[in-house]
Amino acid sequence: MADALQQALREARHDFVLPFAVEGVDVRGRIVRLGPLVDQVLRRHAYPDAVSQLLGEALTLAVLLGNSLKFSGSFSIQTKSDGPVPMLVADYQAGGGAEPGRVRGYASYDRNADLSDYENDFTRLTGKGYFALTLDPGAGAERYQGIVALEGGSLAQCAESYFQTSEQIPTAIRLSVGRAYLRGAARHAPDGTQGTWRSGGVMIQHFPKGAQAARAPEDPVGAQEEWQRCRILMQSATDAELIDPDLANEHLLYRLFHEDGVRVFPGHPVIFGCRCSRDRLAGVLLQYSQQVLEELLRDGHISGSCEFCNETYHFTLAELKPDYDPSP
Repeated sequence: MADALQQALREARHDFVLPFAVEGVDVRGRIVRLGPLVDQVLRRHAYPDAVSQLLGEALTLAVLLGNSLKFSGSFSIQTKSDGPVPMLVADYQAGGGAEPGRVRGYASYDRNADLSDYENDFTRLTGKGYFALTLDPGAGAERYQGIVALEGGSLAQCAESYFQTSEQIPTAIRLSVGRAYLRGAARHAPDGTQGTWRSGGVMIQHFPKGAQAARAPEDPVGAQEEWQRCRILMQSATDAELIDPDLANEHLLYRLFHEDGVRVFPGHPVIFGCRCSRDRLAGVLLQYSQQVLEELLRDGHISGSCEFCNETYHFTLAELKPDYDPSP
C-alpha cells in the first residue's frame, strides 16, 4: 500500500490535474503540474523563451479550465492581438473515463522582433486585442464562446476577468512556467539547455451557494473575508514551488491551506495529443481545384504542416487526384 501511494504521488507531480476543496469555506479549485507534456510542446516548436513562457501558461490554463468542465468535447483558449505575439492557441480535449485529457498548442510571433528582453512582460508581447474561451461539446451540439479584452497584465488575469464579468464567479488563478530538473537527473537537456520546461498552476473559485459553510449563510461579510484570505494564501505559491518536479501536488496544497484543511478528489492525467492526420489534411486539400493544387506543387509534392505539432505531410497530385492528367 505504501509503495502504491508513493507511486501515485510521483505521478501526480507530472502531467496531472487534481481537484480540491478548502474545508469549511465555499472554495473549490484545481492544481495542475505539467512536465513532459509542456516540455514536448515547447521543444517541438523551439520558440524564443519569452514566447515559450506565454504558450506554457496558455497550456496550463487550458488544462485548469477545461478539466473543470463536465463535457466530452474540446475546450480552447485563444488570444488575438497586435503585438509581437499576435496569437496564442491552447486546446484541451476531454478524456472519457480513465482516458487522459489531451493537450496541444501553438503561438505565432514576429520572427524579426528581438524578444530577448520581453520575458514576463505580457502587455508588451501581446499588445491590444481579445482573449477568447471556446467550448465545443461535439456530437453536433452548439459551440459556446466567451470573449473579453486582452487586459490585466497576464493570461491568468484575463481569465479571472472573464469569470467575474461573464459568469459572476469570483476566481483566482496563479500560473508559472520555467525550466527545472529532477534530483539526480542530468542538469542539461539533450539540446544543451539547462533543465526541462515545466509549468504549474492553481485555480480557486468561490461558490457561496454551493457548499456547507461553517458560518451562518446570511453572513456575506464573513464569506467575502474567507474568500479574500484564500486568495492571499493561494497567491503565496511561489514560481519555484509550482514548477518543482520533486514537490507533490498534495504537499503544496497542504502548505497553502493547512489552517483550514484541504480535501483532494480523484485526479486526472493529461498527455500531449494532436488531432492532425494525413487523411484529414488530404480531405482539406481535396476541396481545392486541380488548378490550385498544381500551383501548390513544389518539387513534385504538395506539403502541409500542422501548426500544433509541426508534423509535415507530403502528397503527390496523383495521390490526391487519381485521375490527374498532367498534359496541357
